[in-house]
Amino acid sequence: MSDVTFGDPTAERLLADDSSTTIRRLLATTTDPDLRAFYVEVIAEQPGRPPWLDAWVADDPCAEAYLIRGAHGVKWAWEARGSAQAEHTSREQFQSFHERLALADEDLRRAAELAPGDPEPWAHLVTCARGLELGKEELARRFKNVIERHPWHMRAHSQMLQGLAPKWGGSTALMFNFARERALAAPAGSPIAALVVEAQIEAWFALDTEAEHDAYFEHPGARAEVRAAADRTVRSPAWNPGPDGMRFHNVFAFAFAQANDFAAAAEQFAAGGGRGDDHPWSYFGDDGEAYRHEYARVRQALK
Repeated sequence: MSDVTFGDPTAERLLADDSSTTIRRLLATTTDPDLRAFYVEVIAEQPGRPPWLDAWVADDPCAEAYLIRGAHGVKWAWEARGSAQAEHTSREQFQSFHERLALADEDLRRAAELAPGDPEPWAHLVTCARGLELGKEELARRFKNVIERHPWHMRAHSQMLQGLAPKWGGSTALMFNFARERALAAPAGSPIAALVVEAQIEAWFALDTEAEHDAYFEHPGARAEVRAAADRTVRSPAWNPGPDGMRFHNVFAFAFAQANDFAAAAEQFAAGGGRGDDHPWSYFGDDGEAYRHEYARVRQALK
């Protein structure tokens, strides 16, 4: 459903001109690590396996070439696996998933060797560790390498949270402990505080019955934690998001809507410009339909 560029003109130009010269120049001149992470993610979103990736590594085996091919390899691996849960994923899908992810892991480790101060290869290596099921110790080691280079790398935090979630062999306690500890440490206005809401959504998703789903976000503790996280992030005077800031408004709109906190949900829908994102709405199935349904339900409740 979402536009991977989020309407950012530079990101749109990247998709229109994916030459290695353009990409390398952009990455070299983008000093904000969060903005740089966003651009890497945009480049990596291309479907299939564009031939220019292998050509770039062959012609100019620099850190940026390995980083981009590795980041794309992670997306390419998940493209093979699909978004279904493990029990609905075929052996052939898993085989392609692991083969592609292993290649991405190799590229990203090479990028990290060539650019030892860059957090970006390590951020994608966190995702690789989760997908390759390398264990919680290796997951934590890779995450530590990210935050030593950039303490508030949002994508790495989100991926670490996923790796600690029950659906990836973690636990609710591990997931919430990590989210709350990092959110508390983060500066005001940082999207890191939204981790606790991501954890709430994962806990909600893991529930078995419709009644449990309906009640989860209406619990006073869950409501209070979502509101406090909003005050630290999207409602904070220090909130200064990058081009993908809309995705955080979607996370809060989702949580407030499930809590039937309609005024707060409407505020976040409006702040997101009425534009949905795949996450977290895809947890309902069809993300576009879910977004429109919940937005309409919130507006109807406020009439």
